[in-house]
Amino acid sequence: MRLKLHKKKIVALLLLLGVGLCVCLLFLSATPDQSPTLVVPSHPAVRKSHSAFQLPRGSLLQMRLSAYRNNLHQPVLNGERFPGRPDLVVVVQVRGGPGIGPRLRLLAESLKAAGPGATSRLLLVLSMEKPCPEAAEAMKSIDFCQVLPIYFPYSLSFYPYEFPGADPADCPRDLPRESAALKGCRNAEHPDSHGHYREAAFTMDKHHWWWKLHFTWERLRDVSGHGGHVVFIEEGSYLLPDWLHMLRLMQAQCLEDGCQLLSLGGTAVLEPSADPQHVELSGWVAPKHRSAVAMPREVYYQLMGCLAEFCTYDDYNWDWSLQHVSAACLPHPLKVLSTRLPRVLTLPANGACGRAGPCDNTEEASQALRAQVRELGGRLFPRSLIVAVRQQEARNPPQAKNGGWGDVRDHALCRSYARL
Repeated sequence: MRLKLHKKKIVALLLLLGVGLCVCLLFLSATPDQSPTLVVPSHPAVRKSHSAFQLPRGSLLQMRLSAYRNNLHQPVLNGERFPGRPDLVVVVQVRGGPGIGPRLRLLAESLKAAGPGATSRLLLVLSMEKPCPEAAEAMKSIDFCQVLPIYFPYSLSFYPYEFPGADPADCPRDLPRESAALKGCRNAEHPDSHGHYREAAFTMDKHHWWWKLHFTWERLRDVSGHGGHVVFIEEGSYLLPDWLHMLRLMQAQCLEDGCQLLSLGGTAVLEPSADPQHVELSGWVAPKHRSAVAMPREVYYQLMGCLAEFCTYDDYNWDWSLQHVSAACLPHPLKVLSTRLPRVLTLPANGACGRAGPCDNTEEASQALRAQVRELGGRLFPRSLIVAVRQQEARNPPQAKNGGWGDVRDHALCRSYARL
């Protein structure tokens, strides 16, 4: 009897120890260092420092996951220094590659010239196509505003050997359709309107612009309550000192005239004869208005109603696709208020620092840009605007399609961004 009772006590003790051990293991497994990461959207007032930003590295899969993780966490550099929601949002489409670091520094130089009163509430979003240490170093050197790096996750850098990159099984650009059918290449049934097959490098610009538009308005937490315009510019831009002053004046004028978009222009060389006070009201003109576009949220929603028209139009250029949408889909064509004297300079195609390729002499490029600004003397910062041209509302469709966008996979990917 005693032996049986002793056995029962031993069994009970072992059970008790087992339960205690399980509790300990559960507690240890729940420690922050070993538990699975639970991603919770941060409160807008909580900002992550640059230590949260990591350049995607490793295998292609690791790079893709890192890009997605970055876009989910949205680390804001200088968030502690400039707390609070931004009053102004500028989004830059960054292709990357050689010379990107100096080009970003020139852009930062021009943004900083607007003064601390303007830049302290500025959010600079850098939408990058490729992981680039040069760009990361330039980005971390910006200390006058909030900086948010995001990655276009469907670029050639993340998908170099498969769609949306260049799949080896795809048809060569100039292969005749009959030969493509015999060869059995993947997209044989989908050449563009000129009989050519897709070239991945040429499709990226339109994909990136449309994805960036969605991501900015739908996924950026710091833009969720933003009621003003968002300014979209491109890599290789240099802004004049009164760009923000002009933007404010144009916003007020746009309310009066009922326009949808603002264009701060974009040219490599300024025309000294252009009146800094003059603006024009016209329809959307692709090559003229694309370089620096300011858009409010309601116009973004209007464009989303033309998702299919934009994504299936056979033109690899987003600006000509937008002109098609303006003419063929929107209830009323887009009205654009643009500056006679552009407030955004684009770096020259060639020279010490071009808009693409190496940028070997940043100081020389900076001096040349500042010299153009000095030639304007005291003509910047006009007190008011004069609408020098008012064009009647008219449909203005592109005269021809440039092609390069006939593949149904591009159509499907483009349309999918609205659901991401």
